[in-house]
Formats: sequence, structure tokens, C-alpha cells
Amino acid sequence: MKVSRATHIALKPDTVWAEVQTAGLLQNIAWPLVRFIPVDDAAFESFQPGGRYQVKLRLFGMIPFGTQWIVTSLHEAQGTQWPKRLRDDGYSALISKWDHWITVAPDKEGGTRYSDEVEVSAGALTPFIWAFAQIFYWHRQRRWRGLAKSLAARRVIADEMAAYQSAVEAGDDDRAWHHLERVHIVSQLYLGPHLASHGAMLGFAIEKRDWSEVLGQMVRMILAPLGTLTGRLPVGNTGRSNVSAFAPMPVPDDLQLEIDQPDQGSR
Repeated sequence: MKVSRATHIALKPDTVWAEVQTAGLLQNIAWPLVRFIPVDDAAFESFQPGGRYQVKLRLFGMIPFGTQWIVTSLHEAQGTQWPKRLRDDGYSALISKWDHWITVAPDKEGGTRYSDEVEVSAGALTPFIWAFAQIFYWHRQRRWRGLAKSLAARRVIADEMAAYQSAVEAGDDDRAWHHLERVHIVSQLYLGPHLASHGAMLGFAIEKRDWSEVLGQMVRMILAPLGTLTGRLPVGNTGRSNVSAFAPMPVPDDLQLEIDQPDQGSR
């Protein structure tokens, strides 16, 4: 029985193709539905042509579900041509055939058309494995789309932090704060980067002996985890003490473009 799913990923095809060849990407987009525990850690970093990788499967990260062989091959068009395909012709004691093809190609929206096609065979259990595969690949593609947004945000944050450092070296405090505010706007959805943005603001405020800003940043570092837990984060908020910590604000158009169209607008 076959499963076929396709989606749009807002990243360049080269970026997507590089990621699908890594075991880290597989672990990320399969979590928390399935966890793969490599039998040989050293061999489970990237998928090579002719590679054979044995993994233990854990449903929901905990429930043992046997051992699976991942058997990979790469099928790339010559030169810069597309599509490019990764095949996993895997199997296990329970599943005699798990023939999975990933296809990566540019799409008209400026990102990537990504598809999963898999044929499964497991004897009398085939309908149940097929149903699981439907859920599994729906989940993977949903996680892929979320990861694309996260990668875009992290790239923008890195660009803005570099611009902040440049402003600090030039002694331009106003421009330095401007870039820290942009870091905060982008980072709010991700707790670690969000806290780091307030940490950078706190450090800069201490350096400038701006004690009102220091106090404001300390309060906001306490509030940030609560906002993440409740999902009540003020979109576009600059994170400074001169604005309410709870006030939504307009997101600058160029930042919104870089988040919505990752890999299209980097400096």
C-alpha cells in the first residue's frame, strides 16, 4: 500500500536538500511521534549513498517498536537541475518493505515543493502500518513547515545581532538599540532566543548605566517564560522598558518579509 503527501516549504531547495540528508533533521521532524535511537551513534550523522543504518524505534519517545534498517540512496539530477531525490528502502522484522522516496524541487512560490512517497508491506499488518504512515508523514511535513519558520527566524536574529555589534563598535547607541529591538520582535516565539534577546538588552543597559532599562529588562526576563506558557505574547513588541510589556505593535515590513519568505531576503 502506498502513501503520497506533498507540501510547500518556505526555504530554498538547496537548503532543504542539504537538510534532508542529515539524521538531525529526521530526528527533529519525527519528534515526538517517533524517536530513532541509532545502534551505531557514529554512523548516524548524515545519509550517504549506499548507507545502511540500524535504529531502534520508540513511539512517542518511550514505547519500544522494534528495530528498523534505514537503507539510503541519493538520486540527483545532473548539475544544478531538479528534482533531487533521497530513497530509504528500509525494512524490519515487522515491516518487510518501507520504500520511502523524498523528492525536493523548486516551486512557483519561490520555495520548495517537498513530497514523501512510501510503499509499505507488512503482511496482515499492512493496513495498520499504512494508516500509521499516513499520520507519520502528515506530522513530519507539519514539523518541516514549522522548522522552516524557525530557521528563518534564527537567520534574521543572527543578522540583527551582527548589525548590533557593528553599531556598538561604531559607538552608535541608538542604532544598537534599534537592532536589539528587532531581535526581540523576531525571537518572541522561541523561549531560548527570547530570553537571550532580553539578556543582550540587559547587558547593554548595564554597560550604558541605564538603570531604568536594567530594571525593565529584569522584569521582562521573568515575564518571558510566562508568556510562552500561556501563548500570550505581544506581537511586534520591541521588548524595551519604554513600552508596555503587554502591548502588541506593528511588525516592520522588512522583518515580516524575511520571516514569511525565508532565504529570500537575507543581507
